[in-house]
Amino acid sequence: MNRFKTISFLYFLVVIHFNISCQISPSGSKRNSPKFDQQTKPISEKEFEKLRKKTEEISKLYPDSANFYAIRVMKIARTFNSNSKIAKALSTNAYVKSSQNLEDQALKLNQQSYLINNELNDQAEIAKNYLIFAGIYQNKSDYVNSTNYYLKSLKISKKEKLPSISIRCLRELSTININQGKPDLALKYGFQALAFVKKHPDDREKAKCFVNIGGSYQQLGNIGLTKKYYEDAYTLFLKIKDKQSIAWILTGLSNVYYAEDQEKALLMMLEAENIYKEIAPNNPIRISNIGNIGSVYFNFAQHFAEKNNFKNEIIPNSKEKLLAEAENYYLTAIKLSKNIPNNLYFIKQNLANLQAFEGDFKNAYTNLLESKNLEDSLFSQKNKNAIAKLESEKVVLELKTKNEKKATLIKILLASALGIFLIGFLGFRNFRNKQKLQNLKINQLEKDKQLLSINGVIQGQEEERSRIAKDLHDGLGGLLSGTKLSLTHMKENLILTEENAQQFDQSLQMLDTTIQDLRRVSHNLMPEALVKYGLIDALKDFCGNLQNSTQMEVSFLSFGEYRKLDVMQETFVYRIVQELINNAVKDAQATEIITQLTYLPNKLLVVVEDNGVGYDPVSVQDKKGAGLKNIEYRVQYLNGTLETNSSENNGTSINIELHV
Repeated sequence: MNRFKTISFLYFLVVIHFNISCQISPSGSKRNSPKFDQQTKPISEKEFEKLRKKTEEISKLYPDSANFYAIRVMKIARTFNSNSKIAKALSTNAYVKSSQNLEDQALKLNQQSYLINNELNDQAEIAKNYLIFAGIYQNKSDYVNSTNYYLKSLKISKKEKLPSISIRCLRELSTININQGKPDLALKYGFQALAFVKKHPDDREKAKCFVNIGGSYQQLGNIGLTKKYYEDAYTLFLKIKDKQSIAWILTGLSNVYYAEDQEKALLMMLEAENIYKEIAPNNPIRISNIGNIGSVYFNFAQHFAEKNNFKNEIIPNSKEKLLAEAENYYLTAIKLSKNIPNNLYFIKQNLANLQAFEGDFKNAYTNLLESKNLEDSLFSQKNKNAIAKLESEKVVLELKTKNEKKATLIKILLASALGIFLIGFLGFRNFRNKQKLQNLKINQLEKDKQLLSINGVIQGQEEERSRIAKDLHDGLGGLLSGTKLSLTHMKENLILTEENAQQFDQSLQMLDTTIQDLRRVSHNLMPEALVKYGLIDALKDFCGNLQNSTQMEVSFLSFGEYRKLDVMQETFVYRIVQELINNAVKDAQATEIITQLTYLPNKLLVVVEDNGVGYDPVSVQDKKGAGLKNIEYRVQYLNGTLETNSSENNGTSINIELHV
């Protein structure tokens, strides 16, 4: 089971892009193709957009129908006599071709669409062009270009307020990092996508985000959170009746559960098989799932003495029936895998093991031999180009050898000269490296000394803030409250004219205002919520109070499992966020500020974004005030990194990664 299970699990991760990218009908059914009016007649712009959207939605499930309607979209676009409509039709055709893995055709069509949209300065359609470019390069496994285009699309979609494109970009960036084995970054993008979905609720998109987050935690080895997010995705897919996604997530969950509960994993595989059999009988994931079912039955049969009391009646309770079921599933998988040599190789090998276990050595030998031939064929196919290249290089080498012999003496002389030069160069480089190492050590010592000094200054500031806050609250605050109480009692015993009574009341109101301002100042110096309840509650209070006192929308979101940091660390993080938000309020002219805290096992990610006027980070590099320098000092103290993304009129996003 282990070898077959490994291949199946890797395949499950690779097809995340396929499954969560395509939109499917709520029922997931493929029995009836969608119907459109087949007449090419004038339609409204709204109907044109609806037809275009529907064509893209069916591109993976019904490729033939999608091709037909993509052509029709182009014909209708020409009836509008509009370059904008032509560009939209071209991008729809590109999307359909990309969905069918015809990447070169898709690239050409999308380039034509982009050129028109760029000339028209249609930012929304340019964002979509970038999204399609990214998907094309992602299908080609060119993750550098793919990431670049997703980031371009994301930047425009945020500015133009296109949440569906923003969510898609963030999810696919998460998928790319899962496929590249970068779970920390994948998790970051996954949670950012989820934050967008929470602001623009959509159960399907939410479920897809859960899949990405679960896949990230699976790579991090956190099986508990993997199960949680996969099961949450499964619940949502059930709610929206998305059958194909239900089968797909069940296949993934069965791989997660296999190590601890094979019976539960088997039931998930069987449930997925029933769905695949109904709506997607030729789906490659179904074939892998069938092979896995056979391997589980075979494993149960091999260890029947240990596992002869199954909880579910669906599972045969005899060794012979288990073997028969295993063989039946293997044979079904072989029948469906006729055009997939990789699957045939593993399944025939597993079938041969089963037949040998039953004593059917003749058929076991036949299947084992076929498996070996498939293995040889696969090896030969994989290496055909490499062998041809080597043979070609051999011929070229023979032709070159005759000319090279004539120049042997010259090469020897050049090699000798080069050797002498290299010896001198290496000796000089060794000397320089020693000097560099010494300078690095000196710089590090100076840096450590500076950091220690900064640490002392910042700690001293926090202690002084705490002392002043306590003195203000307990001393001056108590004195003012006592004064107010005394004046209130005095008023009751005095006979005042109406005018004097009014002035007396105004004085008491001014005293109330002074006490409130004093409490606010004291709270800012050392927030009570930070000391009593921790970082998250303190930041919620801060953002809530700021929103109540300004015209801005100030949001705070937290993700991951909360970890209590030590007092100094939580204070430093609070000061960092407080300073960044205050800067946005004072200078950014923003109407919306979003703060996110993401807790990872050994890291804390802080993101503060605003939709303000932005600025050029390079131009202000030498004009940093005390506030920004204090932020950098605190980030440096917490072994973190700070990244600023901003440009004029495009808002500001500050990403901080702290190792705490």
